[in-house]
Amino acid sequence: MHTIKSWFWPGVITIALLTALAVWFLTDPIDRELTASVNDGLALQNDWASAEIDGRDLVLKGIAPSEEALAAALKIAGETEGVRIVDNQTTLLPLADPFSFVVTKSDEGILLSGNVPYGDARAKILAAAENAMPGIEILDEMAVARGAPQGFFNLVDFALAQAAQLTNGEVEISGTTYNIRGTAANLNDYDRLNAAFHTALPGNAEAGEIKLEAPARASSN
Repeated sequence: MHTIKSWFWPGVITIALLTALAVWFLTDPIDRELTASVNDGLALQNDWASAEIDGRDLVLKGIAPSEEALAAALKIAGETEGVRIVDNQTTLLPLADPFSFVVTKSDEGILLSGNVPYGDARAKILAAAENAMPGIEILDEMAVARGAPQGFFNLVDFALAQAAQLTNGEVEISGTTYNIRGTAANLNDYDRLNAAFHTALPGNAEAGEIKLEAPARASSN
């Protein structure tokens, strides 16, 4: 028995180590290949999702901008050859209902707040704000969310154009309703602002609260 023990256990340990090493060197490249394959597929349609592989089990991570985007990512992951199980650890962006956007103009500059869709929407809105009100400092406090109404960028462009005619105040989009409060820069802007909110608004939007004041100098005449 002593003789058997002297060679048996070292032999078992050696075999176990060799097996572990073989599994390590054989499966790790497979993991890397599967991970690269899935992530390449995801990158074609999604820039929010990422995948990790453990054996042949896939973990999908990220914050999905929409339910449709999540379904597409799950389809890509599930249809990748070699993947056995997809563990969905993604989350959805919060849904804003109503989806809001606010332009606040003051002596300090322009504050953009409320909600902004996922993607390049933030950059587009900031560029539009700079174009509408050049030379004014812009502070960005927009939060990414789901639920933007159809034609959202047209709504935003209109809001920025009206805010440009205020000395101070705010233009708010709540769903597809415009609210405006503040003081017009001059009498012509006061007339234009009132006219703009009493005509057809972009995206079938409607006017809500309209509280406009004429500039102090004009109102005192």
